[in-house]
Amino acid sequence: MMHEFVSNLDGTTTIKVDFSDEGVQLIGETSIKGDAVSYLPVFEEDLRRNFPDKFPMPIVISDTNGGMI
Repeated sequence: MMHEFVSNLDGTTTIKVDFSDEGVQLIGETSIKGDAVSYLPVFEEDLRRNFPDKFPMPIVISDTNGGMI
């Protein structure tokens, strides 16, 4: 995920995130008043949770004993 912070004249900060480096076509943007750096992981998690179809779970291969390989 790539991100950018933009300081606005009204005292808010716009957070822009782009998941194209992960092969996912999703760009998100929000503006907050407060600590944008601390909010970034929350915003990222929200986007991943709200668009689960864009972030498929990895395929886990197990051996014959049920352990992960």
